[in-house]
Amino acid sequence: MPPERAHERSAFGLRLAKSSHPDLRRLRGLDSPRAQGHKTWNAGWLLIDFLQRQRLKKGLRVLDVGCGWGLCGIFCARRATAVVTAADIDPRVFPYLNLHAQLNEVEIATRELSFAQMDSVLLAEQDLVIGADICFRENMLPSLQGLVERALCAGVNRLLLADPGRPSFRHLNSYCVEKLGGRSLEWSVEEPLIEWSGQRPTLKGQLLLLGDWPTPSPA
Repeated sequence: MPPERAHERSAFGLRLAKSSHPDLRRLRGLDSPRAQGHKTWNAGWLLIDFLQRQRLKKGLRVLDVGCGWGLCGIFCARRATAVVTAADIDPRVFPYLNLHAQLNEVEIATRELSFAQMDSVLLAEQDLVIGADICFRENMLPSLQGLVERALCAGVNRLLLADPGRPSFRHLNSYCVEKLGGRSLEWSVEEPLIEWSGQRPTLKGQLLLLGDWPTPSPA
């Protein structure tokens, strides 16, 4: 292993900084993210596992909402040479995103935006809107429902959201299925990062699909 890779791990073809990575340690010594963006979250692996089973067209325009460290968008950029915009309410996550974009040799545009600020003009420029672990409180439902509705009205072809299955996300799921023609899927994937001596544990959660997705292969 090259010396520079000693402080990295990998999952789904992505390079990730370990806690020992000098640049990650430096970032954590500065002003840390405040809106849940202090680490990677497991629902992102559910979303990435689903996407890797799809035939994503090259040059796809992708908006990663509530992006955090941006791994879902980075995966799209690597997998499909996607043109990715990553948006988050907390700009303190962007140095972590930029570190991982650099490790994976992709470029990601960043925007400091709340869900309510993601307007029809921005959404109309996208082919795909993705988000993982972004619906973790009930009071977030109105802004997320509004975001999904604006995206569909703006002509976004596909939306994909992932969550471990919190009650708030289940409520969003139910709304989108009943009112907007969405599809809800139970999804699972082996935990991809931690080195286990035996069988890897399984991460489970829910996916919400809106738009013209093909029938997916089972997880």
